[in-house]
Amino acid sequence: MSAVRKTKSRASHLRVVKGSKTNPLQSIVESTWAFMHAALWQNEEFTEAEQMQFHKLIAEYYNNAAPAEKVFEELVERVCLVKRYLSRKQGRYVAKPIDWLNIHYYNGLRVTEAWYRQVCQQRVTVPYYNQGLTLLAKALLKYLQEPNAHTLQIVRARLLAERQFDLLQIFNNTIVQLQINQL
Repeated sequence: MSAVRKTKSRASHLRVVKGSKTNPLQSIVESTWAFMHAALWQNEEFTEAEQMQFHKLIAEYYNNAAPAEKVFEELVERVCLVKRYLSRKQGRYVAKPIDWLNIHYYNGLRVTEAWYRQVCQQRVTVPYYNQGLTLLAKALLKYLQEPNAHTLQIVRARLLAERQFDLLQIFNNTIVQLQINQL
């Protein structure tokens, strides 16, 4: 009986510690990691120390003049481009997060900036090109601001209407990852 009480008190203590996020940048960095984890490494578990390293690497992408929400949306689109690249041919893979997230690692997240710029250039002439990527990015941001069932239903319906089934799966995986991180 005492073991059960200790476990319950420990779990509630962790909720208090995890729930006391006061730094908005830290919160969006953690959400970015939850998304990346769900999209690219959904079958892997990482220690708390590793995740802290990943948070530091991701935070480097937010250290510019752009608003954090815009950086978040861009990173979401870039990761989705990677996910689609991986799914097009068997045998492709993403490096370990410690390397892939490093801003100085050429074959990591850094290379996706050029891919993203190409998508933006294509959107000049074809405005709805890869619209699903933007839809997912904005939907995740909306969910982070309003994490409720209504938001989930709206996003799900919209992704289904746009026939973005791969992005719907990423969205669902991200929601689960965000819920796990809140425990």
